[in-house]
Amino acid sequence: MGLVTIFGRAAGTRRGIVGLVVGLAGVGLAISAAFVGPARATGAVLSSATIPAGVLAKLDAIALRTAKVTGDAHPEWITVVRTTHGKALESATPGDTEPKGNGLVVYLITMKGHFTDELDSGPSGAVTPTGTYLSLVLSARSLTGIDFGLSHHLPPVSPASLGRVFSLAP
Repeated sequence: MGLVTIFGRAAGTRRGIVGLVVGLAGVGLAISAAFVGPARATGAVLSSATIPAGVLAKLDAIALRTAKVTGDAHPEWITVVRTTHGKALESATPGDTEPKGNGLVVYLITMKGHFTDELDSGPSGAVTPTGTYLSLVLSARSLTGIDFGLSHHLPPVSPASLGRVFSLAP
């Protein structure tokens, strides 16, 4: 199976899109990790959890790569919070639920800019999704993409209500 086929199938789903974006950023991070070292594990206390500097740098690179791929290489702001998957979904993709994994520890990245989801493979003739607020949900353990949200409105659940918010470099 060729790369075009694999990428074409992956781009057909929301998780596939997140995986492609994060995967592209991950290639660069893997190279830098060889020089910097692996990210350190952190405790499970989420409300006051700090995010190690090495992990923040990786999250920053993923966020900037995602912003660039979705059409805004210089978003107004980018934040990240460590929380659970269930709580992150309330902010990133309201109404979306998962039957399992709501307690999984994740990083929720939220940014403001002008984004277009060119990888969305909606029905023929459908308008390409755009938005002012982009949210990424990444596994805290592997930094792989789990969910993706795009909206013209602020997230209905503020990331600040989910835990300690860190600013990333826009």
